[in-house]
Amino acid sequence: MDSRHAGSELQLARMPQLAEAVAKEDDWTGLTDAAARRKRQNRLNVRAFRRRKALQSQASSESTPTPSTPETQLACWIEDRQTISLIPASRTRSNSRTPLIPYLTTSPNTTFPTIIFPLSSDHLITLIQFNVLRATLTNLRLLSLLQTIPCECSLALSIEPSSPPPTSIPPTLQPTLIQSSTPHDPWIDIIPSPQWRDNLILAQGMYDQDDLCCDMAGGLWEGFPNGDANCSERGIVAWSTPWDVGGWEVSRGFWMKWGALCLRGCGDVLQATNGWRRKRGERELRWEDLGLGGEA
Repeated sequence: MDSRHAGSELQLARMPQLAEAVAKEDDWTGLTDAAARRKRQNRLNVRAFRRRKALQSQASSESTPTPSTPETQLACWIEDRQTISLIPASRTRSNSRTPLIPYLTTSPNTTFPTIIFPLSSDHLITLIQFNVLRATLTNLRLLSLLQTIPCECSLALSIEPSSPPPTSIPPTLQPTLIQSSTPHDPWIDIIPSPQWRDNLILAQGMYDQDDLCCDMAGGLWEGFPNGDANCSERGIVAWSTPWDVGGWEVSRGFWMKWGALCLRGCGDVLQATNGWRRKRGERELRWEDLGLGGEA
């Protein structure tokens, strides 16, 4: 190799005039025929124009938000407003069944959309189940036990544990001797039947508390396995004053599952329940259903 050319490099670069060329026939450089040269140049210009338009169209479609399918909303009870609000499903914990009162991990100051009233009649079937939740919170407040509610539940319900304590406790919620002398979970104290409370305290360790509480609430926390139509078969309904056992009714499903364990000797509960059932023309519940013939 000639030493005069050692280290020298020849840099080749693509001609910008041929940026759209894809074949040899697109190269117009070196053509002496003006018409042939202009024809090839026009072809490249058309390609360049189409490419720019395509890029502009793509950029426009990416910047324009595409309408999304409305997210499923779940009904949540907002305690401080005494109303139900709809919460996007993505903000609740995942669950194999649709909960009516999902656990939330949000600030209590979060604002939620409201429901337009009056509700349709099919909503009222579900709202019956919210009565027991409302009764539970009322009795917890009367007993100054709101602070015992888990944090995630307090946030979901917008509960303020610092509310002023009540000046007096209704007689039906006054602690029994067994309550006062036996350690037990605070949630038992909200039940307005003294005998029922004693039964639960004495049977501690013999039942699954989560299962019992879920059934008492009629599936509000965990959802209904067979749809909302069966919600009345699972739990309790509080028709009137939360601390008056006369306003409480146990469903037949709850009676058959828990009656022998929890309701033995609770004639007040059976009397109240059958009073509500008679008003609807339904068959009364009996101790015989539980194999407890003379228990009333």
